[in-house]
Amino acid sequence: MKKYLFFFLFLPILLFSETTNNYKITIGKDIYYSSFSTTTTDSLILYIFRQEAEEQINYYNFDGTTQKFTQKDSANNIDLSIIKDGRNIILKGISGEKIIDTIIKLDESPWKQSMSYSLSEFALGDIEKIEYWIIRLDKFKGEKMQAEKAGTEVITIEGKQYHTIKVKISAAGLRSKFWSGHYWFRTSDGLFLKYEGWNGLPGSTKTIIEFVKKE
Repeated sequence: MKKYLFFFLFLPILLFSETTNNYKITIGKDIYYSSFSTTTTDSLILYIFRQEAEEQINYYNFDGTTQKFTQKDSANNIDLSIIKDGRNIILKGISGEKIIDTIIKLDESPWKQSMSYSLSEFALGDIEKIEYWIIRLDKFKGEKMQAEKAGTEVITIEGKQYHTIKVKISAAGLRSKFWSGHYWFRTSDGLFLKYEGWNGLPGSTKTIIEFVKKE
């Protein structure tokens, strides 16, 4: 009897549902294809980004805040783990030739790493503006962000029209004047449909992400 009890205690987390959506990413003249998968378990929501050799997994609590984030990319020698401990964010791993071992301290605003997922609930809700944190993977530091609703809009992707809620994102505070981007979420269910923003100051390369299909 003890043997069977031990087996059940150490079963993996139960998977309740999984969906995968495919996207086209255009950066300047370059085009890539990626997928975002959402897996619901008995205790977490896993939001998984895959593109070629890269995989990012965002572990969400059911309240929409990030608890853990991992990034692996064999082509670029990246194996990074980021975990929330109270108001501390602990980063460990490797990125290229760098050994990462640092702690970032946050304030009371939530950590919402993957905005294409975490801003969906905000888009469908009643609040007009929020502040939150992301961890910049290029500089391994925290970035205070803000998101505000920018109205509804009908957009066309690959000849198909969608009714959307538009969300503007920018750095929080005075830095909001220097850079911004936009997300579009479907009004019926919050599906992430499109992102558009500059990779830096105006005049730099623009990134556009568009929904292709659901698997």
